[in-house]
Amino acid sequence: RQQPGGAEPLKNAPLCIKIDVEPTNKRMAGYSLMFNVDQVALGLRYGVEIRDRKTMLKVYHQCFTGGDALEWLTLHALKAFMQKERVNMNETPNERLRILARSAALLLAQRLLETEVFRQVSKVKGGNAFDDIHSLFRFREDEKAGPVLNTRHVWNCRARPPVIVAADLLHKAMLLSLRNGPPDDNCPEWKAFVEVSEELQMVEISLLFRRAEVAFFLNLHNALMLHTHFHRQSPAAESLRNMRSKLLRLHQYRVGGQFYCMETMQQRLLKAKRSVNPGSQASSGMEPRIHFALSLGAVSSPDVRLYSVDTLDQDLNAATAAVCSRDITVLSNTDTRGVRTVFLPKIFKWYAKDFGTDKSQILSFAAGHVAAPLSDDLRALAAAPLVRIKYQDFDWRRRPYGRPP
Repeated sequence: RQQPGGAEPLKNAPLCIKIDVEPTNKRMAGYSLMFNVDQVALGLRYGVEIRDRKTMLKVYHQCFTGGDALEWLTLHALKAFMQKERVNMNETPNERLRILARSAALLLAQRLLETEVFRQVSKVKGGNAFDDIHSLFRFREDEKAGPVLNTRHVWNCRARPPVIVAADLLHKAMLLSLRNGPPDDNCPEWKAFVEVSEELQMVEISLLFRRAEVAFFLNLHNALMLHTHFHRQSPAAESLRNMRSKLLRLHQYRVGGQFYCMETMQQRLLKAKRSVNPGSQASSGMEPRIHFALSLGAVSSPDVRLYSVDTLDQDLNAATAAVCSRDITVLSNTDTRGVRTVFLPKIFKWYAKDFGTDKSQILSFAAGHVAAPLSDDLRALAAAPLVRIKYQDFDWRRRPYGRPP
């Protein structure tokens, strides 16, 4: 929508629904009402009963009924119409206003459903879902994958290429993490970061080729990780050990018409773990280096870095080398049986099958991503008959603010 004075259209503006009321007689002129979707959604959340419900022997968690939603929306719309027409709130509204409010409520309910404020979790046969007392809905923030962080405003402009948007978002997130604490709403850098996150609503990722897809989701995953910690205002040194699985589903982004939490991004990255380097001999095998690019923000997590389509292979090599060089230790002494011990990062234990089928293959992989003399030691151990692999302790403390993530 063009702004006064020929200004550029708003990139991200509150989503509103405009309802035009035509005049019914010569004495009353027509008028329009604007309903802010965010404000309506917030009021609705407190106006309906949200609880676990059982339908046809199936339990639906944290739901509300379509009938309750429509009742609250009708009352909300009725008050707006009565106020606009200057009708005494203590008077009984006439039939015309009740019909008008009901129609507006159906329109608001459908729009909230379309914009993913909530979704329908139980199906009904025919009719309007909001009329059926058995139709159940769940707010997006009550889903297993938590609240969406980039839909506070609607992005109204054409988005930049998705790889550029994700890289820009991560770059801004990395700068914010260098502050001495979580950003506040009045911080200009925070506002710029949130604006780029909202641009994700309009990106088109269906045509991304594999290298671009990997770069996009690596940057987006780590941007969402930092955004999650900003949103939670995670304290420095907080232990993430007991919330690892929850953290992966805690928040999500709307990307085009889909929703992605960190867990679904990891699944998309790892479901086809082929090499991103078409010329490599491993192009038909697994791509384990992705494990060294995904961060949860813990002290022992991989460092956050930007991934570029043009240099993706080198970037993944650098990420893998950084973790291996930091966390691999070869003990110089042998035990009484002549067995040497090597300590590897915990990633090698969690995803062991992705690095090889035996100790020799795992150690050879590690040797290929560290410098001499450590690489020489690892290759010698890969060929040795007696070697013991142990794993470094993983430090689950949240990385402090004011330092690179």
